[in-house]
Amino acid sequence: MASFFAMTSAQLVTVLALGVAGRDAHQRSPADILAVTAAGAVALLVVLALVGRRFLHLAPDDFGLRRPTLGQLRFAVASAVALWISSILVNVLWIQLVGARPQALVVSFGTHRGPEALFLDLLTGAVVAPLAEETLYRGIVFGGLAQRLPFAVAAAVSALLFALAHGIGVLAPIFVLGFGLAWIYRRSGTLWAPIVAHATVNAISLALLFALPRPLA
Repeated sequence: MASFFAMTSAQLVTVLALGVAGRDAHQRSPADILAVTAAGAVALLVVLALVGRRFLHLAPDDFGLRRPTLGQLRFAVASAVALWISSILVNVLWIQLVGARPQALVVSFGTHRGPEALFLDLLTGAVVAPLAEETLYRGIVFGGLAQRLPFAVAAAVSALLFALAHGIGVLAPIFVLGFGLAWIYRRSGTLWAPIVAHATVNAISLALLFALPRPLA
């Protein structure tokens, strides 16, 4: 709870400091999005370091951050491709049910052009966000629940919280993604596997978003 509060508070402060809240999604720059995401990630990791290590005497291994093998990383990437395809198919069905309601973040990414923007967006979506979100939702939430509940229940609860944080408009596909990432974590035994898988999924989506032709203004 303290980690989630710290992350969201840091992001809110950064949003207000940069004036991002007053801008339309189409007006949010790659640097704005990276700053907000990084602020949340840093706050999360600082709280874990202070609370976890100093007061609970927890090491990185206790959060699942065990050094991965090459085989585990290959498994993560291969699983990510299957997971990306599954989430896309679920998203298509979800749009048929509730209509197209894309995340504001995706709308912002869709307006960015050029190599610098692509680099910053990949840094946000394929590095910073996966590290922070997997530490929170898989390392802390799923890891804690899995000690007391069956895998399916723990994975579903953590996936639901993960999906709700991304918005109702993408609830179903993000839930599928979250559940799959929990399975990857359990199967591999290292949190680096879902981090790499999450990064791969986001990198594929961002690369395709940049590659798609844009309508003329």
